[in-house]
Amino acid sequence: MKTLVKMESPVTQTVEAVQQLIAYFNHGQQPEEMPSFYRLSGELVLAQSKKGDAYYVTTPKSCSCPASVYNPGKPCKHSRKYFPKPKPVEEPTIDLRASLPGWPEGAHGPVEAI
Repeated sequence: MKTLVKMESPVTQTVEAVQQLIAYFNHGQQPEEMPSFYRLSGELVLAQSKKGDAYYVTTPKSCSCPASVYNPGKPCKHSRKYFPKPKPVEEPTIDLRASLPGWPEGAHGPVEAI
């Protein structure tokens, strides 16, 4: 089996290269206008640069943009946008004193009803 694409570190792509790639996936039909991003798979997105002259290759763990080079180990805005981490679900706190009968306000333990 031959490996066609080896993703060790992402490399920024030209607009022409992305245009050819989109045409390949669209059976030879060129895109009418270039999209701001193109998702190749669940783990790979091509995100257009702010100037529009290139596409950054973005994965959940890395990106080819300059920000990821200057801030290694931290996710860039492209990784955060296209691969958001789910926010932790906060467990509701339960007041045990309020749920137990015979526990008067200010007491340190349940009191038997007289």
